[in-house]
Amino acid sequence: MTSSRTSSRALSQILKKIRLNSWIKIAQKYLLEKEAGRWFTAIVVLPLLLATFYLGPIASDRYVSNATFMIERSDGASSVVDGLNLFGMTPQSGNDQKILENFIKSPDMLSFLDQEMQLRKHYVDRGDWFSSLSAGASYDQFLQYYQEHINIRLNDSNGLLELEVQGFTPEFAQQLTLLILQRSEAFVNEISHNMATEQQAFVQKEVGLNEDKLRDATSRVIRFQNKYGILSASEEGAALTGVLNELQAELVRNRTELQTLSSYLNGSSSQIVTLKQRIRALEKQLSVEKKRLTDDGRTSLNDLAARQQELQLELDLATKAYSSALIALETTRTEASRKLKQLVVISSPYIAEEAKYPKVFYNLVNLLLILLMVFGLARMGYATVKEHRD
Repeated sequence: MTSSRTSSRALSQILKKIRLNSWIKIAQKYLLEKEAGRWFTAIVVLPLLLATFYLGPIASDRYVSNATFMIERSDGASSVVDGLNLFGMTPQSGNDQKILENFIKSPDMLSFLDQEMQLRKHYVDRGDWFSSLSAGASYDQFLQYYQEHINIRLNDSNGLLELEVQGFTPEFAQQLTLLILQRSEAFVNEISHNMATEQQAFVQKEVGLNEDKLRDATSRVIRFQNKYGILSASEEGAALTGVLNELQAELVRNRTELQTLSSYLNGSSSQIVTLKQRIRALEKQLSVEKKRLTDDGRTSLNDLAARQQELQLELDLATKAYSSALIALETTRTEASRKLKQLVVISSPYIAEEAKYPKVFYNLVNLLLILLMVFGLARMGYATVKEHRD
């Protein structure tokens, strides 16, 4: 019984060797002996075997930590915009996400991360020979390597920023992502406060200009009043108009009375003479007062009233502009101490359990397709050259 088992086991091993030898012979025949096989081996098989050997046991795993966040304007931001609209000034807000995206990829962010987490040392020491950063890499090469190992995308539909950070350990990838978020929030706050400070300086300058205009307008009004000795030309004109109306009415009454007395009294009578003298006095006084009101000279009340009205209009406009500037200044002072924008984290970074890179199967399939294309083009080129030679 034992001998039969031993013989069957030996027979199976012999059959395996025969099958293995047959496959080796077939592979040798088609891959090494024939011309097309040698081309296929050199262009496709060997590179694919080398890539498989590297991506399998040699390539270092790269872990990924993800975060999703956005930039949100605080409620107080609208009030500062309303105040600044008085001067035609509106803070920029449409490119906040793009600015932050560029900052995360910037040399400033890289320098901060390298100082806080020794990023260069991690990239140099942890990876394999192909995937790690060269120890003698320049700063530009370091920056390019960093940018290749982070990926930030802007979702146009909802305005969210999606960040993906790679690291050779899952803990390092998470810590790096958290540090990027922390520095990004500080950057957003700095930009917001700087913008508020610039706005406050602008409004403060406008307040000073409007204050000077108000002082100048007030001085011109006072000089006008002192020069002509009137408080309000319009009011004096109205009062003079009332006097003229009373003189005109009195003149009409006296003329009517003269006509009545002349119908039955002699023209040399004392009553008629007195009445005529009164009428002449009223006419003279009426003429004088009319000249004061409507004379074409520079000191007529109508001209003074028009000039004073113009000065008063300038004073009113300067007063309103100064009041608006004070309101805007108070608004910007309040908002300068608040965050106009803030970073809101939607999805916090986590520790990955499995490595996302390298994608072995995906890379090998793509490499195989590329090598097959190269092999086909090489054979077509070779056949064309050979045909022309013949």
